[in-house]
Amino acid sequence: MNEASVSNEIYLSLQQLLYREARLLSAERYDDWLELLSDDIQYEMAMPQRRFREDRTKASAPEKTPIFNDDKRSLLMRIGRFKTGFVWAENPANAIRHIVSNVEVFSSSEADQINVYSIIEVHRSRLDGERKRLTAGREDIWQSTASGYQLLKRAATLDDGVVLDSNINFFL
Repeated sequence: MNEASVSNEIYLSLQQLLYREARLLSAERYDDWLELLSDDIQYEMAMPQRRFREDRTKASAPEKTPIFNDDKRSLLMRIGRFKTGFVWAENPANAIRHIVSNVEVFSSSEADQINVYSIIEVHRSRLDGERKRLTAGREDIWQSTASGYQLLKRAATLDDGVVLDSNINFFL
């Protein structure tokens, strides 16, 4: 990732956009969230492989295990599924909060694109009183358009080596 600085105006604009995105996702305002995404979105999440530092043998598994790798069509399908009311794990709705921190914004070698790194923490409370917390690092590419910035690519990597919940029916 290129680490060349951007202006304070661009930094604050993208930081506010990430905060707005977190609020939209926490409120399940998925149609509004989709407006922030490019039609060419690449939205992926992976889990890291955990190995002992002294283990120098060649890895038998990929460095990261993909959990999902979505484009706009598959994101629309996932959101459409939520709208059916038949997602048993989401009925009644979970209480969920998205917390964004450690936002860093860098210029890109590509025209009209900005690289953004952030940490996301998702808190979810279910009907049974069980609470879950997931954290991940995110590397985004946001593209400047006539209507504002749109998310072109998001690569999120969970901090845990295993998924600590029975499902991941939410977006990072």
